[in-house]
Amino acid sequence: MNYLLVHGAFRGGWAWGDIRRGLAAAGHDALAPSLLGMGELDPDTLGDAAAGSDITLSDWARQLVRLAELEDLRDLVLVGHSQGGLVAREAAHGLGHRLAALAYIDAPIARLGQRGVDLSGAPAPDASDLPPRSTRLAPTPLTSGATMSEEVASRSNVRLGSTPFGPSLDPVSTPEPDVPVHVAFCRHTPAGYPSTVTRAAMDGAGEDYHVFDAGHDVTLTHPREVTGWLLAMAPAPV
Repeated sequence: MNYLLVHGAFRGGWAWGDIRRGLAAAGHDALAPSLLGMGELDPDTLGDAAAGSDITLSDWARQLVRLAELEDLRDLVLVGHSQGGLVAREAAHGLGHRLAALAYIDAPIARLGQRGVDLSGAPAPDASDLPPRSTRLAPTPLTSGATMSEEVASRSNVRLGSTPFGPSLDPVSTPEPDVPVHVAFCRHTPAGYPSTVTRAAMDGAGEDYHVFDAGHDVTLTHPREVTGWLLAMAPAPV
């Protein structure tokens, strides 16, 4: 089984490091690319603050599909955390026969035509209330507390970077893939996060999901538990 792990806003492929290594140790291939304009591809790091201002949601989706093609990934579990769930949702259809399952971790699940800015549960914002498409959003530093240790917060804060705002203005343009969908939420995610809106909708529909006893940054704070959840989707390697 192969895993393609998609990080959330302000993070990069590094946010999956422990999980990627855990999946590999169990005999599976796992890739965790940084999306264009983020992680080690953040233009602030590369020295060109203007680069990447025109990135679209489709660009991120095509990046994932092209990586799967180049690596010839099959029996693929596509996993999106937080904003990465929106990217995974857009990319899933393009993976076609390569895709075995889609997994969301504390992520909003968008319907066809919805944008990232539409997923907070509030009325759709007026264009005049939104920043320009070229805006790069600065990260909010992580703080230690009941759901995150000081060590994890400090180690992560030096890696956080800005996020291009443009993809949040792009509607999901692809139909839902016809594959199993696995959903997990985090017990201590603050109210108002887009994932809490999806969770409330699933509760209303009586749909099942997994719950991690963690905060929103579960990939950083509980890698062992996330790895175990992902491994349960795959048959044991022979």
